[in-house]
Amino acid sequence: MIVWNYRHRIEYHRVGQGGKRTLEHTEVVDDHGWYFARAGLTSEEWRVRYTHVCADDFLERVGAKPGQWVVIVWRQPEGADQKLLCSVRIWWRCVAPRGRTDHSAQR
Repeated sequence: MIVWNYRHRIEYHRVGQGGKRTLEHTEVVDDHGWYFARAGLTSEEWRVRYTHVCADDFLERVGAKPGQWVVIVWRQPEGADQKLLCSVRIWWRCVAPRGRTDHSAQR
């Protein structure tokens, strides 16, 4: 069996008054999605976009309350030090009436 070793930890920090961040959720995933190349996007642009997709999915599944979030992705390969992969600030507005996730990005 092949072990791919694409383990990442995703931290979801709620941003409160005065910009104070509170870690509310953490998930560990085995996912290579951050490393795919997309035509017309830099690797940083792709990582930001992919992190948004992951955040949409996770925040919807846990029923997160609306607000501002900072989502931080750490690469955690087995047998090596963790490495910061990317950090994205989003406004989570929950699920829109049309069933589509609605949030806007800020860098």
